Order: sequence, then C-alpha cells, then structure tokens
Amino acid sequence: MKKILLTLTLALAFIGVQAQCTPDPQFTLPGIYPDSATGLSNAIVGQAYNEVITIISPLDTSVLYNGIVLSVTVQTIALTSVTGLPPSFSYDCAAPNCIFAGGSTSCAVLSSPSPTISEIGSHQIIMNTTTTVDAGIGFPITQDDVVDYYYINVTNATSVINQFHDFTFELKDVFPNPVNNNAKIQFISGNSADVVFTVFNYLGEKIEEKHIAASRGVNDIEVSANDYANGMYLYSINNGVQIVSKRMIIAN
Repeated sequence: MKKILLTLTLALAFIGVQAQCTPDPQFTLPGIYPDSATGLSNAIVGQAYNEVITIISPLDTSVLYNGIVLSVTVQTIALTSVTGLPPSFSYDCAAPNCIFAGGSTSCAVLSSPSPTISEIGSHQIIMNTTTTVDAGIGFPITQDDVVDYYYINVTNATSVINQFHDFTFELKDVFPNPVNNNAKIQFISGNSADVVFTVFNYLGEKIEEKHIAASRGVNDIEVSANDYANGMYLYSINNGVQIVSKRMIIAN
C-alpha cells in the first residue's frame, strides 16, 4: 500500500476540481508522469505557468492487514488536502472531487497566472491522501497517509519540485543578496534537529550565533543586518553531523 501511495503523491498534490486536460498517450504503465525524478518544467517569476500531469492509477496491489498479506483491488485514491503551495499556484483535476478510480488514466493541471517575487523561497508541500481497497473480506480497507518530503523552490530563474529524505541538510541562498537591513535564509532538514547558525566576517571572526530547534522540512532564519558593517560574510549551519556554508554581501 505504501508503495502505491508514495508513487501517486506527486500528482495528487496538484489536484483540484475538474481540470481541462488530456493525459499524455505515450505513457501506459501505472505511475505519475513526469515523475519526481524527472520533475516538473521550470516556472519563471512573472510568466504564466501551466503543467499537465498524467496519472495512471494501479488496479491491484498487496497490503499487510492484521499481520496477513492480502492481494487487494484498488477502488479509489483520493486527495483530502494539500497545503504549502505558493499563493499564486493552484491545482485542478479531471477526476470529480479529486477521487481517482483504480485502474484509470486521468490527469491534473498545476498552474499559476504569474509567480511573484514575494513567493521566492522554498515552500514545503504537505499532502494527505486516502486509499480504499477491496480485499475480498466483506468490507473495504482504507489507509490515510501524509507525505511531507516535497518542496517547491521559487526563484527569479526557475521553480521546480524537489524531494528531501531523512539525511537531507541543505542551505539556501540568502534573499535578497546583497542584504539591506533585513533578509531571509532558509534551510531544509530531513529530521528535527538542534542546529547552530553562525555568521563570520571576512577576517574569520564570529559575529553572530543562533541555536535553532529545526523541524523536518523547510526552516526560516531571519537576519537583521543593521549592526553589520558593509562587506562580505560567511554564514553556516551545523547539525552536529554536517556543516554547510554560503556567502552573503551586506550593503546597508
């Protein structure tokens, strides 16, 4: 069951009400196209974005129920909620009420009329799905799942769906850069962790240190540069296992 749900999650994240779309006929095997490895096409700030996602639902699978492996028929896979998309992005689906029948071929559309500068950054996407299967035991079996490891980056150049895992520890560029007064730095952690954020000047002197209780997913750090002298600085994050660093320029 988990395998089905994780495979279907990417497309289900972009499903809404009765999208006008046509599934890509080149795909015939169960799955989501483009898949998470291929990723979606780029989005550019200020330009309309529209992507058709082909969804081919599996008809059957195996599940573990009360310690017994059962062969089951997939009846439906339904999206129950999606949170975290940038404000200008929306999703629509061809299947009524965002419920996909097992063994069906359908599609969804992810769109934005114009991604904005205010959306620049990383946005973690939280998806909830419910799958219903027939196990031949006289009543259906349902399973609810939460998938939290996709995020979407919005920049002036591109916006793409990304995936993180338990060992991810990724530091993003400061925005804006050069920094004038205030800025935002984001990092992505695969697990909840105690993280130390440090800023050094060009002489290697430590000028700021923050201890952060990081959550799994996207984390924000607000930087106030009012007390910084103009120049180049190195900032880093340390979770006790990895240290990741980047540069920023202060221009007050």
